[in-house]
Amino acid sequence: MSQTGVVSWLAVRELWISFRLLALLAAYVGVGAMVALLPAPGSTAMTRLSVGLAAATVVGAAIAAGALASERVLGRAGWLVTRSISRGTVLVGWFVAVAGVSLIGLVAAAALGWLAASPSVVQLQPAPFAAVVGGVAAQGLALIAIGLLLGTVLPPVPAAGAALVAGVGVAAASYFVLPDALSPLAALAALPSLDRPVAAGVQGAGIGLATTAVALVLARMALGRVDL
Repeated sequence: MSQTGVVSWLAVRELWISFRLLALLAAYVGVGAMVALLPAPGSTAMTRLSVGLAAATVVGAAIAAGALASERVLGRAGWLVTRSISRGTVLVGWFVAVAGVSLIGLVAAAALGWLAASPSVVQLQPAPFAAVVGGVAAQGLALIAIGLLLGTVLPPVPAAGAALVAGVGVAAASYFVLPDALSPLAALAALPSLDRPVAAGVQGAGIGLATTAVALVLARMALGRVDL
């Protein structure tokens, strides 16, 4: 097993022990269950799914920030570095762990949302839905990367709080500032009546992945300067 795989496994184990893993999965799966179990027209179901996924991605950012900050403060990240594991590997391992759990939860929530909305919305097609959900997933990855960046420079509680504020700000901008064509969350809410949903999903995914890359590079630079 590679060093990244080892760190990722240890990160998932730590998320499980600290109940953060359950909280993260519950945030996503709870959204899908709410959409599936509460009867509503298809357009309303899509809006609920969009808002719920926005909240779940914010939770993911806060968990990533608090978890990595705790690893630094408790010295576990430093212990790994003394065992010839690079700081970059520690960062990537935690990103893979939190992102992997988040994507599993998002797929489950999206599947439940599709099953709830598709019977009543004839315009809802699998390919546009998948494209927009992919854009939402990329935005979630970006928030996780931002959370890890904050976790490299702040103590656990302030890091989690700052990640919550940043996540809420991104979600608010997604709904009230950015056009639907650049905001996967807004595109998901308006999906039944949206023109060119596939393009909206692809553009949103591109922005999310680019933001993820920038945040991870900044986090790696910051992690190289802090004491572990």
